[in-house]
Amino acid sequence: MMKIGLALSGGGAKGAAHIGVLQALKEEDIKIDYISGTSSGSIIAALYAVGYNPFHILSIFNTYCKHIADYDKMLPFKLMNTIFTGKISICGLAKGDKLESIINMYMKNKGIIDISQVPMPLAIPTVDLKTGEVIYFISKGERIENTDDTINATKFDDDPTYLYSGYLCSIIRASSSFPAVFQPKIYNKKVLVDGGVRVNTPVSILKQMGAEKVIAVSFDRNKYVPNNFNIVSVSIKSFDIMGHQVNQEELSYADYVLRPKLDDVSLLDGSKTNLLATQGYQAVKREIESIKEKIQS
Repeated sequence: MMKIGLALSGGGAKGAAHIGVLQALKEEDIKIDYISGTSSGSIIAALYAVGYNPFHILSIFNTYCKHIADYDKMLPFKLMNTIFTGKISICGLAKGDKLESIINMYMKNKGIIDISQVPMPLAIPTVDLKTGEVIYFISKGERIENTDDTINATKFDDDPTYLYSGYLCSIIRASSSFPAVFQPKIYNKKVLVDGGVRVNTPVSILKQMGAEKVIAVSFDRNKYVPNNFNIVSVSIKSFDIMGHQVNQEELSYADYVLRPKLDDVSLLDGSKTNLLATQGYQAVKREIESIKEKIQS
């Protein structure tokens, strides 16, 4: 039996489309053996990997979206401090604590605290701001050895690091820490941000872990067009433009790239999650014959 991997891209609220994809694949008897996800994709991937079904995942994701704008209550004081001292002390508008708390609760319901306890092969990328390296947190699958190269502090580290333990809720929060919008996650002396900075659709890691065929779900052609430009929309739009090009190499490793046609929603707009899940579901159903042809050959 062919071992199938599913790579779920980041995209904020658009990540709800992944839930519909999972439901449609289940109905078509396509068994997912390996799963990965970045940012909101990491939330969906992790919940699926610990045993939640798509309908339950949608309920959990809707709960998360209600708290997606977990703005730092100290922000006004930090702004005042910046004005009076000239020192910028703001590293993100939202803390991400709500996300971490919600995910922790649902993982504990499954008896999961550490990623090493996840029963299904799962990979979640984050990026360390100190070194620029991609850090993959992995549950199972073929073990990938880390390089022994000493990091040169004056250069970016292009060799990923592979870790096989860590608090799952903290890892997900780190991978979801969109720059400028969410504060970085400080974890084991690392300053971790959204994995989408370098790996928005984690395909190649699934091949390294043992997947023979990989389906990638990407939103790289669903451009976000803001109604007005502010600090959040400028950050999101800039990241969108940058990420489109960065994402192409990872997508080249996929055996099939699914690009659902989605309504235009911003990173933090949780008002259309049910519709987006439906659109992800419909995308699979429309392309199911092509998907099966690619992954079964």
